[in-house]
Amino acid sequence: MFFVCVLIISACASHKKAVYVFPEAMSKSTQEEYARLSEKGRVLYEMNCASCHTKKIKGKMIIPDFTQEEMGAYSIRIANEIHEDKVSETHVSAEELTLITYFFTFKKKNK
Repeated sequence: MFFVCVLIISACASHKKAVYVFPEAMSKSTQEEYARLSEKGRVLYEMNCASCHTKKIKGKMIIPDFTQEEMGAYSIRIANEIHEDKVSETHVSAEELTLITYFFTFKKKNK
């Protein structure tokens, strides 16, 4: 448990917070809550997913934009054989996967 806490803290310290984009109709307090949840998802993405999915383009690390359909495939863990193992319930819980989904839903999209 201590090791996991150290990983999360170091992941938070080594990366600045992402920029999140919320629907205009969403209340400020709801935006703040989803930003908090999305930030947890960002840390979990960095710990579990970034090594395979983040690409370096022109010297800049680019986090991909996933569609709702792609995120849905991850949530039921059938995206492909590698993910059935690496994104299994023993590695990433359903709650953690939901937080990662919040991160991808609200992070500012790439240009």
